[in-house]
Amino acid sequence: MGRNVFRRRGPVEPGPRRGRMLTLSVMLALVFAGLAVRAWYLQIFRNAHYMQRSASQHQTTVTLRASRGPILDRDHHELAVSAQVPSIYAVPSDIEKPAEVARTLAALLPQTDRATLERRLSSGKAFAWIARHVTPTQAEKVLALKIKGIDQRGEPRRFYPNRTLAGALIGFAGIDGTGLDGIERDYDRYLRGREYTVDAVRDASGRYTLTGGAVPEERLSGMGLVLTIDARIQNAAETALMAQLKAVDAKSGVVVVLDPATGDILAMAQNPPFDPNLFGQASPEDWRNRVVTDTLEPGSTVKPLLVASALDLGKIRADSVFDGHHGRMRVGKKVVSDTHPVASLNTLDIIKFSSNVGAVQVAQRMGKENYYRYLRAFGIGEATQVGLKGEQVGTLHPAKSWGLMHLVTQSYGYGMSVTAIQMARAYAAIANGGMLMRPRLVMEVRDGNDKLVESFPPRAVRRVVSQAAARTVVEGLIRVTTEDGGTGKRARVPGHLVAGKTGTAYKVDPLVRGYNKNKIRTSFAGFVPARAPRLVMFISIDEPQIGPRYGGTVAAPVFSAIAREILPYMGIEATEPYTAEEVEAVEEELTPEDMPIAAAQPWWFDEAALLGAPRTRLVPDLRGQALSAVVARAKALNLNLRIDGAGLVVSQRPEPGALLPADATLAVVLDRPGTAGSATPEEATP
Repeated sequence: MGRNVFRRRGPVEPGPRRGRMLTLSVMLALVFAGLAVRAWYLQIFRNAHYMQRSASQHQTTVTLRASRGPILDRDHHELAVSAQVPSIYAVPSDIEKPAEVARTLAALLPQTDRATLERRLSSGKAFAWIARHVTPTQAEKVLALKIKGIDQRGEPRRFYPNRTLAGALIGFAGIDGTGLDGIERDYDRYLRGREYTVDAVRDASGRYTLTGGAVPEERLSGMGLVLTIDARIQNAAETALMAQLKAVDAKSGVVVVLDPATGDILAMAQNPPFDPNLFGQASPEDWRNRVVTDTLEPGSTVKPLLVASALDLGKIRADSVFDGHHGRMRVGKKVVSDTHPVASLNTLDIIKFSSNVGAVQVAQRMGKENYYRYLRAFGIGEATQVGLKGEQVGTLHPAKSWGLMHLVTQSYGYGMSVTAIQMARAYAAIANGGMLMRPRLVMEVRDGNDKLVESFPPRAVRRVVSQAAARTVVEGLIRVTTEDGGTGKRARVPGHLVAGKTGTAYKVDPLVRGYNKNKIRTSFAGFVPARAPRLVMFISIDEPQIGPRYGGTVAAPVFSAIAREILPYMGIEATEPYTAEEVEAVEEELTPEDMPIAAAQPWWFDEAALLGAPRTRLVPDLRGQALSAVVARAKALNLNLRIDGAGLVVSQRPEPGALLPADATLAVVLDRPGTAGSATPEEATP
């Protein structure tokens, strides 16, 4: 038999190889255990430290403010809006050569300072602003450099599409979205967008993106204000005022237009103008709203208030007769004189001819206590509570401090001071049958979804005089503007009765410690239609240099120019018969030989329309509107449209209110905030 090659083997004894495997297994187990312990240590004990390091390298928080709410006129035309514009920021921890980058950016962004940029870029922080509210062109040039750690993000910027229209009234907001002047400041609690903080993380490209999703802008943005201002009437007032200031070479002027029934302020114009887009280029002197901050002596415009008070008190009647003293009346050591000397005059003649002699006798019949009480009732010497900071109350000393001459001079408007809005409100009380209304500037507050948040209804303050007394004074004011000798006949409006009063006052000059006869302030206060008033105006023009310097020759034509433009716009039809010849006569009268430049006359003025001929198309005010809205309006009116630019409408031709036939062409110019046609951030930032 052969040998059995298959033999049973016993247990294998551990050898060198098995030992090595065991050793390796133990070592691996120890390594993994160490890693587990290390991971546990890092996750538990060092978690906060490394989370902070990670956040500093890849995450940050940015505090932003939502857009301010819009400011709209009574027809919801935009007067102030917010639009997104680019701002440049940096991630300083990613900047490799801060000095070199700072030099490059400073060359492209002239509104920045190189030293400041270098300091920010060297900070090592996760976020820093480089330049805010730059132009799109500047942003494109910066991004084209592709510098690591430099990028842009959109921010809301305030934009005033109508430029100087109601500029001093609206005011302006700063770069951080805070109101700094005017309505923007005084109603900042409504307009300001809410401040919020967002988390951001850096992506693979080094750019920061928001991690919390989209921001609910409608819930965070500021609320909108709907003003009582009518942009069309505001434009008419500013245009007429500017034209007359040039015509008479005057220093400045203001116009207030009110609705007497509600107290609504329809226009608040002043000159020199102010563009809130360029507030950084203007001085605080230009910012102030002169209608509420500047005071003046009212002169003869106070006489109707005096007569109304005396009528209400029963001290005089409409047919009362006064001694005219042939234009010269001695009171104590003073001689009071009249421009139109007469032997006698009645109550309404005092208003018509602006008689100082007659006014003094009326004041003497009333007595100083009664006269003072009625002046205060008309709102003289008190704030109107219109809601604008900086409003002055003027000067009206208590009656107990009056001497004989105080009563005399204050009967024709010297020795007291008022604001333009005070005088407009006082005349509105007469136009409103003796009821004084609080001036209303803001109608509504609406949220981001256009939901009504708060409304401000018209508010009556008090009855000043009876309806009978007010009606009598209205008849006297109508005589002022008639062609047969009234001092305010240049305020006439063909087809309508005008009630008004002229005023001319010397200004106090501190250098001469008295009145300077070379410095004159002229004024006109009135309303139209006289017996069913819809518009009350107060116009004041400071230091005219050309032509006769009287309220009737300087300020009254502004009233006529505004009313002739606005009454057709408001749909107020003529109630008095008139002819084309009368219209021409008014035009000639407003341009006497000694005043070579005509009063304001819109280039689109159509005599046929004024005379009651059928209208064609009334051009709407499209300024501040988007292109889609403009196209819709033009289509509805059957007008052709010529478009230039992109963004919001900043100008149009013809201007709002023009009369155009069907198929005529309407041209609009559009622009975006921060582009070449609008104010750049460097221009708008002080």
